[in-house]
Amino acid sequence: MIELLVETTNLPVDGREFSFDEQRIWADPIAEFHLPYRIAEPFSAVIRVVPHADGCTVEGTLRGSLVLSCDRCVEEFTYPVTAEFHEFEAYPGGVSRSDAPNDVWWVVAKDGLHYLDVAGFLWEQFQLALPEKPLCTVLCRGICAECGANRNLDECRCAASGSDPRLAAFRSMKLS
Repeated sequence: MIELLVETTNLPVDGREFSFDEQRIWADPIAEFHLPYRIAEPFSAVIRVVPHADGCTVEGTLRGSLVLSCDRCVEEFTYPVTAEFHEFEAYPGGVSRSDAPNDVWWVVAKDGLHYLDVAGFLWEQFQLALPEKPLCTVLCRGICAECGANRNLDECRCAASGSDPRLAAFRSMKLS
């Protein structure tokens, strides 16, 4: 993953805005982890970093689009990714960090200064913006379990047996 650090210690009190459109922030991890999607429209992010005594607030937006495979019919479709975020990132060694030492923190200390790992932070926001179950449409009918035909394109012509023999024991049950 690309290293992209923003120094947060000496920012103005009202913060500073940054824009990022370096595609390697998103493309490198997609390739490195062999993820099942590709970038359709380049991504861009605008963030505002506001320093505080014990950390910094990071807020902004992330936009772009991906080509994903539908979980039901396996057809590719373009998914617009739009995310708005507002997060607080604590400085290393703070009281709030002692409770969960194994968590990922996006602020690191180097040479007495604090830096926000922007690439890691934006990658996390990107992952959070993705759907848990990508669907080409809400009404996607999927594929036929018998013949594998895409039921969105045509009605299946196979003779479905209508009953699964593994469920035969449940057919004789009576509900009271």
